[in-house]
Amino acid sequence: MQSFEVYVSQLTPDLPDTARQAIAQIIHRQTFAKCTLLLRAGEVCTHFHYIERGLGRVFYYRNDQEITAWFGFEGQIISAIDSFFTGQVSEYWIEMLEDSQVCRISNAHIEWLFAQHPATERLGRLMITENYLRLDERMKLFAFHTAEERYALLLEQFPAILQRVPLHLIASYLGVTQVTLSRIRASYRP
Repeated sequence: MQSFEVYVSQLTPDLPDTARQAIAQIIHRQTFAKCTLLLRAGEVCTHFHYIERGLGRVFYYRNDQEITAWFGFEGQIISAIDSFFTGQVSEYWIEMLEDSQVCRISNAHIEWLFAQHPATERLGRLMITENYLRLDERMKLFAFHTAEERYALLLEQFPAILQRVPLHLIASYLGVTQVTLSRIRASYRP
């Protein structure tokens, strides 16, 4: 488990103590049970969520089918970032796949933090950059890799995913059917 405070320190080791104390005042740690929905499509995402312990996913519906867009593991942020920053309703759902401990910060508190402690804007930029790079990596998976390669890369990046995530959600994330995933798993040789 990596606490949010450790995450902040890794991104911005030179952040002033006053800014760290302000962050500590605005984060809210919450425990969510497995299957808890943090966001439903049609709502505005007003918080970002840092997962200290547990696992979540971002998904959407297309043709009455759930499509997993993103998994959020320990030490990662899981939110509908577009909705969070624009105030527009989201097309995504966010669900916790395990009992989880999450740090939440509201958009209003982040704006206050940036105004009161300008050094935290660098932290915000680094967090956004980190998440953008994860999104870019996800787009490249589909642009440049076969389903078999996507599966291998997923296992490389998250070795315990098969023990933590149902196979139908992994298949959805990889953009394949469960039958295709079964075939890929049967022929997979690390």
